[in-house]
Amino acid sequence: MKKRRYDYDVLRVCSMLGVIYLHVAAGALRSWNYPVLWNFSNLFACLSTPAVPLFFMMSGALLLKEEKTADLSHLFRKRIPKVLLPLLTYSAITLLYSVIRGNPAGALTSLSRLLNTPVSVPYWFLYALIPMYLISPMLKRMTDGLTDAHWNYTMVLWVILTLGLYTIRTFVPEEYELVFTEHWTLNLNMIGGYLGYFLLGAYLERWEKLPSRKVLCTVIVTVLTISVLGTWWDTGSKGMYLDRFTNYLTLFTFLLSASIFLLAKSCLRGREEKGRLLPLLSGLSFAVYLIHPLAIGVGEKLWTLIFGTLGPATVPQQLGFFAVISLACILGAVVLASIPGICYLFTGQSYAAACRSCNIQALLRK
Repeated sequence: MKKRRYDYDVLRVCSMLGVIYLHVAAGALRSWNYPVLWNFSNLFACLSTPAVPLFFMMSGALLLKEEKTADLSHLFRKRIPKVLLPLLTYSAITLLYSVIRGNPAGALTSLSRLLNTPVSVPYWFLYALIPMYLISPMLKRMTDGLTDAHWNYTMVLWVILTLGLYTIRTFVPEEYELVFTEHWTLNLNMIGGYLGYFLLGAYLERWEKLPSRKVLCTVIVTVLTISVLGTWWDTGSKGMYLDRFTNYLTLFTFLLSASIFLLAKSCLRGREEKGRLLPLLSGLSFAVYLIHPLAIGVGEKLWTLIFGTLGPATVPQQLGFFAVISLACILGAVVLASIPGICYLFTGQSYAAACRSCNIQALLRK
């Protein structure tokens, strides 16, 4: 059995909770009606922004280090099904939920566009991850032969021609945007630019000499401060929420994500797992990611029914809603992982694997 990585388990759990918070806070960030709640949401949304990039980075770090990644039969027998089948399962449930709510036409339209458009916005992540998996055998063979100089060159290309140009375009006046827009034949935004994070994880995984923790913490605090204040300024001046400081393809998110990844590596690498809670939550992170859009949708409907408002209006209400949604997703994932016949479809893990770390049987074993 593979030895667990304490730093990755911590990052997975934090990223899982970060993704949930981002979607819980989405409504509050698009309304100035509750200024205290907006500022609180802005702070923690900026802190949660690296959640998805970190998922990409951990996938790249682990897959491009594993020799089985180059095996095409392993790709189609093991790796693709464990992502694709749960995606199809939750997509089907989402469509069924839409039909139950009285929108069969909308469900049919979503079904017809499934190859092009996810049935739930957060599932876009898997629409980017699956192509990365598909080309991972070639990436494995190519990156195995990269020297440090070639690795550096690869990442510099991505940072300059994808993140750099995107960031600059968001800050220049509209009439100058074309100056910083590359011709379509020069466009290196493979898989929407997110492939860079997949490779970034593998790149940083190779680093043995890390920046000091003081430097990493300084970068994190500085970028976070800029993002919080910049988003506050943008939203106040434009009268609408803007994400030019928190978009995943900005240099701000890149610096924040890379620094958090390296800080976790510096502080947590080599530590032994103690207890069962962290492995359980880490093992369920994928299932929780898939469950949370449905849980939030149902939760918001219940909130409106009970309280008569569209969502939480105060910080305690939002934190309570976030806690309830998170707990519901985790408990739901534990239950689904504990049922032999459906465990794989809902979690992407075999029942035997779930029994080792992330279901009721794992919690009860001596």
